[in-house]
Amino acid sequence: MSHPAMLAKIHIAKKELRLEEAEYRALLLRVGKVESAKDLSDKAAAAVIAEFKQLGWVAKESKRAPAERADTRKIYALWGALHSGPLDRDALRAWVKRRFEVSAPEFLKPEAAREAIEQLKAWQRRMKETR
Repeated sequence: MSHPAMLAKIHIAKKELRLEEAEYRALLLRVGKVESAKDLSDKAAAAVIAEFKQLGWVAKESKRAPAERADTRKIYALWGALHSGPLDRDALRAWVKRRFEVSAPEFLKPEAAREAIEQLKAWQRRMKETR
């Protein structure tokens, strides 16, 4: 199964290119070797997106600021769940600085943000086990 962001791009491209359902399904079958986008692997989804670009589709740049990225919001949410009371942004930034050598979660690259999320989830599991 492909990444949700890739599936979203596929559906946006289909809509913006105004593909008929039959055309869309034929493209999925020809390029991705599947009948439904939900069955695409990441590699096949990338091939479908590349095909849409060949057809003239241009992906729009995100208008969200880096702090509004979903992975950054997830890090703040997990941190808040770990610590009762008001969100201590300074403590979170210190943790990120020690672990990833950047000054704030907003500056984490996507791979590092995923790693931070997994570390915070593991921390939550350990806290639940000790209760």
